[in-house]
Amino acid sequence: MFAVLIFITLGLFLGFSLGMASKVLSVDGDPLVDEIEGMMPGGQCGQCGEAGCRQAAEAMVKGKLPITACPPGGVGLSEAIANALGVDVNTDDIALPLYAAIDESQCSGCQRCFKACPFDAIVGGAKQMHTVLSDICTGCKLCEPVCPQQCITFTESQPMWIWPKPMAA
Repeated sequence: MFAVLIFITLGLFLGFSLGMASKVLSVDGDPLVDEIEGMMPGGQCGQCGEAGCRQAAEAMVKGKLPITACPPGGVGLSEAIANALGVDVNTDDIALPLYAAIDESQCSGCQRCFKACPFDAIVGGAKQMHTVLSDICTGCKLCEPVCPQQCITFTESQPMWIWPKPMAA
């Protein structure tokens, strides 16, 4: 019983100490960096040349990275970042977003693309055909190099699965 009381006391003391240390030793971040990071897709795809979205946001605020450097974000993200930073952006230089497409006849269902996608845009089961949810795909191209069948391609047009309504007879 005495040992239990010692561990409870020690746990309370250490918990209180860590809580106070986190408040006293906290480092305030730049709220502008936090705002821009919140706008970004958050997939840590690395297409901008930075290790992640936080590093990209810091570089954009410092002016070391152009605000058009996030391909998955597209024109909308670039305009939102330009508004937050108070700068102008030329949207003509921004490439159209890319969308992945899987050639289902070549897909072996190895799940490598499924595991590589940070946005969960690829669905399918083991040893079953996989497909891409084009509304979620950001075109980060992380799935392409891991596909052993090379059945993933990228296009600038988003596939549409909407058929016209049948005509009344």
